[in-house]
Amino acid sequence: MSFKTIKNFIASSAELKADRDEFRIFISIENDRLNKQGIYLEIVQWENFLDAISDTRLQDEYNKAIHECDIALCLFFTKVGKYTAEEFHTAYEVFKVTGRPRIWTYFKDAPVNTGSISEEIMTLFSFKKKISELGHFYTGYTNIDNLKYQFKTQLDNMLPGMTRHENAPFLATGEHTTCTPDNEPKRNAFNEILTCRLIEAIQDYSPRARKFLENATRMEPHWETQTRFSDPAKEIIAFSFVGVLGIQLRKLMAIGKEDMSEYKQRKYLENCQLTSKRALQLLCFALLSKLWDYKKEKNFTISPCQTSICRNFFDDEFELDIMGFINLLMTLTAIFTDNNLDFPITELHELQPNLQKDSDFLVACTSLHAISVLLDSSTFTLGECIEAESQLASVLQTLKFLAKYKMVSIKSIGYSEMRNCKPHYLYNYTALGIDSKSNINQERVNYAEFPINTDAVLLYKGSYQQNVNLFPFIIDINALSFESGAKICFYASHDNANGSLNYNFLEDNSVVNILNTETLKPGIDINDVLLDPKKRKDMKFDTVFDLFQEAKRAVTGIDDVTGTTDEADCENPF
Repeated sequence: MSFKTIKNFIASSAELKADRDEFRIFISIENDRLNKQGIYLEIVQWENFLDAISDTRLQDEYNKAIHECDIALCLFFTKVGKYTAEEFHTAYEVFKVTGRPRIWTYFKDAPVNTGSISEEIMTLFSFKKKISELGHFYTGYTNIDNLKYQFKTQLDNMLPGMTRHENAPFLATGEHTTCTPDNEPKRNAFNEILTCRLIEAIQDYSPRARKFLENATRMEPHWETQTRFSDPAKEIIAFSFVGVLGIQLRKLMAIGKEDMSEYKQRKYLENCQLTSKRALQLLCFALLSKLWDYKKEKNFTISPCQTSICRNFFDDEFELDIMGFINLLMTLTAIFTDNNLDFPITELHELQPNLQKDSDFLVACTSLHAISVLLDSSTFTLGECIEAESQLASVLQTLKFLAKYKMVSIKSIGYSEMRNCKPHYLYNYTALGIDSKSNINQERVNYAEFPINTDAVLLYKGSYQQNVNLFPFIIDINALSFESGAKICFYASHDNANGSLNYNFLEDNSVVNILNTETLKPGIDINDVLLDPKKRKDMKFDTVFDLFQEAKRAVTGIDDVTGTTDEADCENPF
């Protein structure tokens, strides 16, 4: 077997020698795996040159080696030595001309003894500012294991491109740089990782994605860097992913096209986090909805700990964050498995291994959860934006099966039955998501022989008459208020002060509050309600409240009217 040798240049100051040594061991382990694929990772670092004989200074030999490398990895902690800075700039200048080596810079974020800090720390600040001005993205790592994980992710993304196109300058799908050769236009690197990885992930479910990849990769190995290819790919992705996620992805991709600003970076981070959260919510809502149905049909119980976690979802005055939904998702899948219940989304069987501790999926979710700290402190950088995009790509790659599903909002149903004929039902509904003409949430009409729930938001694969009814966890405000179009809202929290429910409007994440008006009180004349437009709307919204409470009673066995139970002491899986 012939081997493709990939030279990895590693630069760092002496204070990170331990990390360099650990990284060398990591590369050796990776070689054990990659050798079977005909790939060999060669390390180039200053220890290799100690015995070199040269008429020039040793650093010149080292800089010369950079010209022959495919990857340059630069590590920094509390200072930037002049030689390490020289190595970075050598790599950068070579890349501008030849397109290689590809450059990663990582800054270690770890506790440091303040007594060891000297004036040299100013070199760190100066260097960060300088490479930011060059348009180079950098990122942080907390420890050597975190560094190895991040680099392995980038390695797995880039190797297929390097081995398929040996003579082409390499453009990794997940690296932290927007540097391009001088003969290429400067580009906006936002969305490239997401677009490239998701179009590949969904090709088994989308003939359009598969056909696109066949044509694009034949015409341009690095198609994701060119808008004439990437724009159609983004449309395919937004169209393919289930309703609400397709809309959220389109929003994220639109932000990526905006002019660079701090506001853009903040919005991008917020929406990377929110997109992953929406995906987790959708899975949890589907499981809760089906669990509610099963509770009506089957005789089984759930443990006190499982009951407590489910009840927290129904009662919490604060919306769950990403890790809260991960905990709920783990609990719900365990309930289905423990009681031999069929999953409402069959592919959730495939997800279960990814819910194990330290899985790539959970690591990505944890990283996206941590974005809140950056947003609260306004300490984010371009590097964090690209890292968040990479982690979101990891989450959605794992949940790629959601490209099989669609969503619809059933608004109203008319009934028609002629003499001696089968009855027909005229559905007024809204298809949620982005259609083939790039329109969002299109209202449509369908004529069918079977009835279905009104005012429902349905998740389905194939025919929408075989579905999971997500109401009242996801609601269409416009369907409830007799207005056109769709206003899709996700349940967020329970206001214990007045018993109202808070929902988040998908479009702008604003809060929609629903209060129980008890319009249909005992003894009221139904005609007074149906003839009054406001009362008809109130009655519809009261249904949301009533069904939410019914779902809570069915799932947890707890009725707010009859009493409560003690909270179980549940171990935090994280």
